[in-house]
Amino acid sequence: MDANNIILQMPFDESDGSLIAYDYSQNRADGAVNGAHFVTGKNGNAISFAGSDTCEVSKTVFPNMTIDFTVMLWVQNREADLGSPQSLIWVLNFSGLKNYVEVPIEAKPGSWFSLALTKKSGMYNFYVNSSLVKTVNNSGTLLGVSLNQDYYGGSWGFGLLDDVKFYNLALTQAELINEMSSSKQQGYLLDGVNFKEYGVYVSGSDGVLNRPKLKTPASLSWDNYHGESVDLMHKFYEPREITLSCFVKADSKMDFIRKVTSFQQQLDKAGTNRLTIDVHPVKPLIYEVYCKDAIEITKEWDDELMVGTFKLKLVEPEPVKRVLKHIRVGESTKTCNVKLTSNKYVNIYWGDGSVDYDISGDEVEITHNYAANGDYFPVITGCIDEISLFETNAIVVWEKI
Repeated sequence: MDANNIILQMPFDESDGSLIAYDYSQNRADGAVNGAHFVTGKNGNAISFAGSDTCEVSKTVFPNMTIDFTVMLWVQNREADLGSPQSLIWVLNFSGLKNYVEVPIEAKPGSWFSLALTKKSGMYNFYVNSSLVKTVNNSGTLLGVSLNQDYYGGSWGFGLLDDVKFYNLALTQAELINEMSSSKQQGYLLDGVNFKEYGVYVSGSDGVLNRPKLKTPASLSWDNYHGESVDLMHKFYEPREITLSCFVKADSKMDFIRKVTSFQQQLDKAGTNRLTIDVHPVKPLIYEVYCKDAIEITKEWDDELMVGTFKLKLVEPEPVKRVLKHIRVGESTKTCNVKLTSNKYVNIYWGDGSVDYDISGDEVEITHNYAANGDYFPVITGCIDEISLFETNAIVVWEKI
């Protein structure tokens, strides 16, 4: 199983008020949100439905319902206006008159449950928290699937959904357990290469989420008034300073020298380096940085295991940014489009080494073509709050960070 098998992936980690629920799969079948809210969920945020709220995916996800598939999600049942539903009900609708199958799942309001449905030919397996609870065999033509509340006093559902995934194959129970329990391990990457590839490991970090120091605001001091008058309507920030506590280990002195030299030379390339910190399965922290200070390595020479420690001090000159994600799967998806209006200059770091500088104006359209398939994270830096119009075909990972 690989990324090609995931045909819908909605983590629902958008900020409340967003009208889009992004699909992080290669299909990019984003959902249009109407009335639903984004609230604290099982993992990050979740989408909350209360009554007639909807999140509608208009793009076709399944080519047809005859293929093998898996539906996996976290769900929390909620109390309705006129009752307290105690169950969720899977409904399989087959061709023919009133030819459907109901599978009830006990789900008391307020608790999170991981649910999964797998289809392999005519066999349907239903799981709760990765445990198999029901198997249905039906060779009929499947027309549709729904998940409903046992709330018969109304027409609408009340509840939360989180981390919804569709696969184009039937996962085994072992694969479901692995998918439900897996989370991306925290990692540090320099220009797309994991620090560990250089033999460098990070034991701690400072400054990655700190609010940068405020630039000195304009002020006036009147001789016949106490204190001063300060312009706090326009706040701007100094560069962000990041310190990573690192150690490097190698099998010999020469291996140690090679690893240290290779790592340091990467920091000497023209332009900024991209520091990526994987803290979330789909939402990394990204910084365009440079190394200003010396790298002072504390070590003791050894003919066998060599270990050295150092502090890596990095500067992010443009500390306020918007982070996007563009997925290239072929020629038809090679282009990332951005349209914006800004009276101040912004820069776009496209994530493949290319940069567009000093972009400003009314409804300026910028496009970038990626040469190879993959996931890219364009970063827009500058006075993000002063962008009055913003449109893109990419996923907005971080609105402002």
